[in-house]
Amino acid sequence: MKNLKQRSNAYGPVSHRLHTLWFIVVLLFVALILRLGWIQLGSGEKYQLLAEENNFKKIQSVASRGKIFDNSGKLLVGNESLFAAMYLEPDVSKKEKLKTAKNLAKTLKMPLKEVLAAMDVGLDEHGKSAPRKQPPYYPKKIKSPLTEEEIVKISENPNLFPGVNTFAQPLRKYRDDTFAVQTIGYVRSFAGAKSSLSKYREEAEKPNEGGYLDWEQVGMDGLEYSYQDELRGKNGYRLVRVNSTGKLVEVLKEVEPQSGNNLYLTLNEKMQLDAEHFIEQHLRNLRTSAGKNHAPYAKNAYAVAMEVKTGKIRTMVSYPDYDPNIWNGNVSQKEYRNLSYSIRNGTISEAPFDATGYANPEKEYQRHPLSVLPPGSAFKPLMVWMGLEKGLISPNTYWSDPGKYYYAKATPPVRNSGGHNYGILTPEKALQKSSNTFMAWMGTRWYWKEKWDAIKVFQNMTHQFGLGVKTGVPLKGEQDGSEDYLTTARKHSGLGAMALASFGQAQRYTAMQLAQYTATLANQGKRMKPQLVEKIVDPNSRETREVKPEVLNQVNMNPEHWKTVVDGMVKVTKPGGTAAQLFNHLPFDVAAKTGTSEQDINGRGRVENSVFIAFAPANDPEIAVAVIVPEGGYGAVAAGPIAEYLITSYYEQFMKK
Repeated sequence: MKNLKQRSNAYGPVSHRLHTLWFIVVLLFVALILRLGWIQLGSGEKYQLLAEENNFKKIQSVASRGKIFDNSGKLLVGNESLFAAMYLEPDVSKKEKLKTAKNLAKTLKMPLKEVLAAMDVGLDEHGKSAPRKQPPYYPKKIKSPLTEEEIVKISENPNLFPGVNTFAQPLRKYRDDTFAVQTIGYVRSFAGAKSSLSKYREEAEKPNEGGYLDWEQVGMDGLEYSYQDELRGKNGYRLVRVNSTGKLVEVLKEVEPQSGNNLYLTLNEKMQLDAEHFIEQHLRNLRTSAGKNHAPYAKNAYAVAMEVKTGKIRTMVSYPDYDPNIWNGNVSQKEYRNLSYSIRNGTISEAPFDATGYANPEKEYQRHPLSVLPPGSAFKPLMVWMGLEKGLISPNTYWSDPGKYYYAKATPPVRNSGGHNYGILTPEKALQKSSNTFMAWMGTRWYWKEKWDAIKVFQNMTHQFGLGVKTGVPLKGEQDGSEDYLTTARKHSGLGAMALASFGQAQRYTAMQLAQYTATLANQGKRMKPQLVEKIVDPNSRETREVKPEVLNQVNMNPEHWKTVVDGMVKVTKPGGTAAQLFNHLPFDVAAKTGTSEQDINGRGRVENSVFIAFAPANDPEIAVAVIVPEGGYGAVAAGPIAEYLITSYYEQFMKK
């Protein structure tokens, strides 16, 4: 027993050590399991990335942009599926990558430098190291679209193009008839857009996951830009396995892209196209006609037709226009120079004279007015209303026209067009005959009565009608015009500023501003926001969102004063009026006002611009139009027929039963 007890005591420490050892082994196994779990869960993304760098590639597939339709559902802008050459960088030597680039340059007829920049393999055309833009595992687009011959050569010669695959992608497809091109806008690749637009430069700083792809098309102007978030779809992707040469072996996972939302515009296809064709022919006739209607420099025109009660734009023409499909290829310097005369939307911003065809176009366009110019007599209906509201005149005022009105000593007098003396004038007759003297008389009376306050109130009242402020049209680059009378008042004479501004010679506005002002006048002071989109439709769910008309402000207009102005504008289109030859074929009265504004151009002297505003039917207005033809001459000759065509077209499309 004694020996057994001694033996048991001897084994005690050994047993304890064995238990400790087993405990340590168990702890090691637990630690190993936890480590493996952490690797699986916590570092999964890291190792997935490593896998993608080797055998797996995540190839983003660009979603089709939403389509654009006119108000009746006719397609204006769509997409077509074209093939692109994509590079999935294989694990080969720099020498092999350079060789692939040379083969691609020859096959795709591209400079080697451009091919290497697109492949982004860290090499230049001399085989020397160059900085990368993206990680090696990121797919790169080399060229799009590919011709059938290029597709066949790449597909049938994989040994010449390791890592190169062809994939289908959507490409924006515009019509060939230049439908409202500046209003709709155009797209370019994100890689090009992010360098020029802050909107996309900010996006470029975000992680690529969920962001823009370099070859994805994004809106650069017009509605394509303004509704980018709606038109852009949700990109998909394919997770693929590739072999050591970068060739696709199998598709492991595929997430289909979702198309962007469709836009249904307020523009009417027939009205828009017919107006564009009419304007082109009309300007040609003005340049080639003889006599008083001859306007040799009438090469540009800007027109807007806006619904009075809704603000919906049915026609919006900025002429000359261009083919937006030009952006799908490389634009030469000559093409870009010609685009500079037509790419800007002259209905909302300053657009230059069309100097194409001249020996020195850069110098020539500086010798002509821009699209934002003085409204001339088209401003007079608002001036008459302001005079009535301020008590400067009444509907029954009689004023003897002196023929030339001296508002201050040692200043040239204000004269009527052609030096006419219109005799006894009422507010209505002053509009019918377009009397400058009557307006200047009101403007200076106002200044003598209120001094500088008159100028401030004058500005405030014009702003309420959309003149001198932005209209709110949903387009990039809208300008608010120019209120030159403020500078004249501060630097020279408040009296002179009011005299000139009273008949539209000391301010400059856009065609869109004039259209909104005309519609606000027709709508008895209710100023509507210009609307270009009627509804937005999700092509996947068919969910529809209507764009509701929006009231910007309401001007309180005395009904008697409003009637006086409208009656005077109707008389403009009646015998004895300045536009008596227009609108006679329509079954309702049209309220209109001609405008012939003057501008002094360096090196050429004084030129005359043609301006015209109108709304109809006069007793219950539905449509308002504004037209500007720089250097078109008399308002009723150049701009007037365009306004007549727009109202007639609207009547036939929307009113005639």
